[in-house]
Amino acid sequence: MKQSLLLLPFLVGGCSDYGVNSLPESFFETYDSGDVETYEENDDCVEASTAFDIEEVSALQDAFGLPKVRDGLSLNLKGKKSADQRWRPTAVEVLVMYPDWFFEYYDDSNSLGVNFYASENPTSSKAFSKTIKIKKKALEWEPLRLPADADWSGQDRDQMAAWLRFDLSDVVPEEGFVGADYFVSLNWDSMGFPNVGYSNFELDCTQNWTDYGTGNYTQNTGEDCSWPMLKIEIETLSPGDCD
Repeated sequence: MKQSLLLLPFLVGGCSDYGVNSLPESFFETYDSGDVETYEENDDCVEASTAFDIEEVSALQDAFGLPKVRDGLSLNLKGKKSADQRWRPTAVEVLVMYPDWFFEYYDDSNSLGVNFYASENPTSSKAFSKTIKIKKKALEWEPLRLPADADWSGQDRDQMAAWLRFDLSDVVPEEGFVGADYFVSLNWDSMGFPNVGYSNFELDCTQNWTDYGTGNYTQNTGEDCSWPMLKIEIETLSPGDCD
């Protein structure tokens, strides 16, 4: 998300120098990106692993949410698969948040969506999507306090946060894809909640595409884009038995 979005008058989310160590370490222990699980399925050898973890390239900075916006990343499976291996995403985890004052009264009325495209350009391929209703009792929430200089959430420093898991195994074709490039985005409902954790403004904007409510993605420019806090799990598929 481009930093210039801060100028929009109806912003409801945020960004700043916030360290992940402000939360209990166990809060971020969902899946070790170094772990690989191997098993056989439908005459294929399947390896399950984490393809992308935002914490490996940046730290949690703030919280953001905006009605009807889609925001996402172009990513690549370099080093995660061989050239001829097929693969597919199986899950996306998103760090969702609510301000303390809102969380107390939240009535399970918000939804958040995830969209997967088997291309680095979200305008050139089909989206595989899933939307989840945010049910307060279904998630494990932890309190966190954002820094005083948060760009978007400075007035709502006290937040409740949880990892929300989107299972994509039932929406993405089992045969998977061959190309190594892909794109994953989030989309907010008409209220712009929940907030989503965002990274530092220090990442490549060319990988960041945003739909500012027009229905069309725009590739961002510059060197100061923030990215949503995502973890993306995949399966790589190889014909035959596992060695």
